[in-house]
Amino acid sequence: MYRVALIILGVCFYASADARLYSFLKNSPIESFTKEDISMMMDNVYKALDTKKDGEKLAWQNEKTGNSGLANPLSTFKQDGLKCRNLRIINRSKKQIVESKYDLCKVEDGSWKVYTK
Repeated sequence: MYRVALIILGVCFYASADARLYSFLKNSPIESFTKEDISMMMDNVYKALDTKKDGEKLAWQNEKTGNSGLANPLSTFKQDGLKCRNLRIINRSKKQIVESKYDLCKVEDGSWKVYTK
């Protein structure tokens, strides 16, 4: 779950030993996200992917940190026999708001994976 979270947050892992590789995370909302924020965001992402119709939004907010975001499935499609969805994610911290879009596909074990062409 954590790896998918980090891919969604920046197409890489967060908190690497080699910080130069992940400098693109600097000044993004994830920079100030706690483990609880990441968990809340990922729970929200999976719930949106599994339960929301195209166009519906699902928001989360951590009252303790003030961080928040939303997941918004935009479209659903089939790829290589898998159910896939284009997902818009917006994350907010006190410093900034960042919007990203990803194609994710539900694989055999029921988990969602980033689809790469």
